[in-house]
Amino acid sequence: MSDSWGDKGQGNQGGWDLPPGMDPMRVMKVASGYWNSAVLHAGNRLDIFNLLDGQAKDLDTLTRETGADRRCLGALLSALVSMDFLDRDGDVFRNNDFGQTFLVQSSKFYQGGIVYMFENWYEAWGGLYNTVMTGKPSALMHQEYTDQETRNYMMGMHNRALSQSDVLTSMIDLTGKKQLMDVGCGPATFAVKFCERYEGLNAIAMDREQNLKIAQEIVDQYKMNDRVELRPGDYNTDSLGSGNDAMLLSSMTNQESPQNIKALLKKCYDSMNHDGVIMIQEQLLHADKKGPELAALIGVNQVINTVGGSSYSTAEMEKILAEVGFVDIKSEQMAPPSPFIMVSGYKR
Repeated sequence: MSDSWGDKGQGNQGGWDLPPGMDPMRVMKVASGYWNSAVLHAGNRLDIFNLLDGQAKDLDTLTRETGADRRCLGALLSALVSMDFLDRDGDVFRNNDFGQTFLVQSSKFYQGGIVYMFENWYEAWGGLYNTVMTGKPSALMHQEYTDQETRNYMMGMHNRALSQSDVLTSMIDLTGKKQLMDVGCGPATFAVKFCERYEGLNAIAMDREQNLKIAQEIVDQYKMNDRVELRPGDYNTDSLGSGNDAMLLSSMTNQESPQNIKALLKKCYDSMNHDGVIMIQEQLLHADKKGPELAALIGVNQVINTVGGSSYSTAEMEKILAEVGFVDIKSEQMAPPSPFIMVSGYKR
């Protein structure tokens, strides 16, 4: 049997001819991927993008305004330029169109909260090896967070939700529905946006009290206090009430064990009216579990940060829904810019 590497190497006097289409630099790029994220985290925390909001500044000015070391800040800014977040002319820096659009707080498309959210998980990911070996998370979600950490996380979720809300609220027609319950609502953005789209629909948004402090600001901002009720509670232990015509579970089922998911979906079913619809918006693996990559990585994040969470497939979620009693179940890839899959079903 010929060895495609060995034969070529011998013919090239010990040279190393690569198999077609294979790039060894891919190993380095993946192994060093955290370099890119660490640069963005540091730039965001230093407030570089807001300091450059609509204006250019030189390195000396940015050094003075950030209180950073000039040499180290210069290296960081060069990296942000190379990663296409900033533009430069000599030692003068400015936001490029991308940075100005997504990383400046004055922009309605601001995504800086998401950067803070992922920075909060950065140290925990360093413990992945130990987590895999022991089965114990290196950190735990929903433990004690400072008010600022909670705000960073909630605003990250809010800004992401704003970019995806039109896709979600248009996928299933809630015309004529009276009551939506958003379970584990986070900033309650989706509850607000559903009520904006559907006249006559009111919403109950349920989450922990610390999260609801931020949700209240968002409900106030959209003048939805008369239509969105914020209800403190733990969806695993507290009642989901009754009379729900629609249930939304967004980006939270993968932080639970299969047993918890089934128990929660049974509670949802029992709280719903006849012809009620359940919507699970989630990062799910395809039925064959070969991807997508983001859903698989979210699963790793859950084993790092939760006791029972993991990545689940559409087939697994559909099976649990059917076992609980839901019918007309289907999974759909959501349209861009949403990366989620929607799994829906009805109580008949």
